[in-house]
This record gives sequence, C-alpha cells and structure tokens, in this order.
Amino acid sequence: MPRKEDCTLDTKKIPFPPSTIQNIDSAMMEYMLETLSIFTSTNKGWSKVPVLWSSAERAFQSKRGQEIRDQQGALILPIMTVERVSVVKDPQRKGTIWGNALPVNDEKGGTIPIARMINQEKTSNFTNADTRRLTGGKINYPSPVGNKIVYSTVSIPLPVYVTVTYNIKIRTEYQQQMNDIITPFVTRPGGVNYINLLSNGHRYEGFIQQDYAQSNNVADYSSDERKFETNITIEVLGYLIGDDKNQVKPNFVYRENAVEVKIPRERITLGEIPEHENGEYYGLAGFRTDPHCPPGSQFSHSPFFSPFSNVAAAGSRNVAQNITILTSRGTGAGVDESEVVTILKDNFVIREFLKQEADALPGDKKTFTTANNIATNTETVFVNGLLSAAGASGDYTVSDNNKIVFNDDDYLEPNDIIYISYIKA
Repeated sequence: MPRKEDCTLDTKKIPFPPSTIQNIDSAMMEYMLETLSIFTSTNKGWSKVPVLWSSAERAFQSKRGQEIRDQQGALILPIMTVERVSVVKDPQRKGTIWGNALPVNDEKGGTIPIARMINQEKTSNFTNADTRRLTGGKINYPSPVGNKIVYSTVSIPLPVYVTVTYNIKIRTEYQQQMNDIITPFVTRPGGVNYINLLSNGHRYEGFIQQDYAQSNNVADYSSDERKFETNITIEVLGYLIGDDKNQVKPNFVYRENAVEVKIPRERITLGEIPEHENGEYYGLAGFRTDPHCPPGSQFSHSPFFSPFSNVAAAGSRNVAQNITILTSRGTGAGVDESEVVTILKDNFVIREFLKQEADALPGDKKTFTTANNIATNTETVFVNGLLSAAGASGDYTVSDNNKIVFNDDDYLEPNDIIYISYIKA
C-alpha cells in the first residue's frame, strides 16, 4: 500500500479504482488487444487484427474508425468485435466471499479490510507521551512502553460477484486468416479453458466456452460477399464494488483503531473539587491550589511527598489538612506558601549523605547513622543513584530509628556514594 513521508496511508494514491461493469469490459478488451494480440497475413503483409467494441453508436464508430472501412464504406477484413450479451447475478457463484457481511453502520460504511499499516506519527506521539511521564520530560527515550500502536486500515464495500458473458465475432475473407485467429483462443489457456483478465489492479476469471460456432457462406455459391465467421463465447466471473457513480458512501474507508480509553469525571457538573490534584484535573501536570500555590512554584513537583501526587484519590482531605495530619503543624484550614516552605524544611530531609559510624570495625561497611530519627517507612536509600530495597529480605533494615544496616557485607564498595531522603520522626 502506498505511503507518504509521515508513514500514513495516502488517500490519493490507492493503486486501483473500484471494480465496475465498465472495468470488467476494459479487462476483456485488454485481454483481446494486449494478451492475445493476434496477427494474420493480409494484402498489406503480417498485420495485427483490429478489435472493435460492438456498440449501438455505429455512426460515431464509422466516423472515428475510418481505417476499418474502405472508400466504399465496406469493412476491411479480417476484423474482430466484442459484445457484452448478458450480466447474471447467480447466487450459486459467489466467488471467495460466501457470507453476506453487512457494512459498518455509520456515515463511512465499509465491510472488507484490504490494507493495514502502522501510523508511525501517532504511535510515536503516544509512546513519547508515556516516556515523558516516566522519565521526567524526556522524549524518544528507550522504554518498554509500546503497546499503544495506532493502525490505519482501509476497507471497501462487500464485493458482489456477477457472471458477464461476451460474444466475440471473428470475420475474415480467407480460411487461412480464420485459422490464424482461432488458434490462440484454443492454445493460450493450455489444456483448460480458464483465463485471467486484468485491468486497473483488478483480476477477473474468464472461461472460454468449448463451442467455436462457425457461420460461413462459401458452401451456397451465392452472389453475396464471401465471408468466414466464427463466434466465441467467454464467460467472465467478475465482481462489483460499490454503486459506481451512484455510490453515496466512499469507496475506500479509512479508520484508525483506539489505543486508550479514558472516562473523565464530570467534576464541573457535579461540583466536585479535586482533592489530591490541588486544583488540577487528572492528566495535567503540576501541583497548585489557587491562590496558595501558583503555577511555577518550587513545590510544583515533589517526588518525596505522596499527597502531592497528580493521581486522583477517594479521600476528602486537601493539601493543608494532609500536611497538618502528617506533621501536626499548620493551621488546618489552609496554609500559604511561606508556611508550606517552613513545614517542609522542618520535617523533610532530602538527599542526606550517609557516613559510616565512627566506632565501626575496620572493613565493616554495613551500618550508617542518620542525623535525625526516621519516621517509619518514609526513607528512600540510594546507592550510586540506584534505589535499594528495604526489609530483611532486601538490601537494608532500619535500626534504632536512625541507623541504616545493610544486610550483605559485600553489598558496598569503598567508593560507593549513599544518599537518603526521609521524614523526621
């Protein structure tokens, strides 16, 4: 399927038009003119036999195609004509699609998918949005996130199969010319009567009937012009897509799949106030409560204080109440920015550098003492920038409320850098 530079399906470059009755006729003519391309001997030498589409506009055809008639207006033989004699919709000949698949019930329609490819631009937008949240603003960053893939799909109406019958009339002046023309119809398909008809990207199946009916006038020795005529019947199993010029819905339908479903809460309708979002709706960056914490303040993003998270919660406390409960300080009814600064400075320790205990035995690198007592389950310990796991089965345990004891003697190296962040007890 053709694609543009932005890796999306190009609606202007679909490689084939819809299949119509006219397209089946064109396929029949292309088979006669290009695939068979029959030659025979004439008074002008080895010449190609002309093929005419038999139509009712004989006056126009005689004026346009004067090369097929002599000065007296008689046809110059040999010549072949193609006429469509019938179109039959046979329920027993449904081609490859036997079920009656209904189109999508919308303004576009479409039933059968014919092409699908990844929409690179929109897929990268979703991936970059996820990695930006995970990595703190980085885009095009290596990430395991990759399940939000946007596909562009093209579908068409249900193909309806019809049997179109063509009558090919061959007329020559000599028997040898008739022999030259009939032979390719017999030998080209091989031992079967099956042929392929191609036009505008569509392929149809043709079946040459076994009877080559001849109607010559050489046996009666009449005064009429001598002629040799042979009628060949070809049945074509074709398909029609859409209503041609009467098609209301598009012939090619373009759709993209949904990769994420979000159901927002009607906060404005219900009069709710976001508690933990502090004035922001879910999905919007930042932490602020108007007017206590304006945009761009130094507390807009804090990885160490979970109540400042941008995730909606079911609780009913606001920011000031959370700080009051955690620290037993503040007004309880609301705090301004200066009070929040004071509370954070008095209760939070960020990136304290750990030193080994003075009385530790030489080579013992297991125990480290903090400057303040640690509130239970509030510490985060980083060794060389990597977060360590707490607990007896992890990397360290907390002893006496102010000691970090690593479980393995070989866990640390002499030049390791250790930082800890915690809430004071």
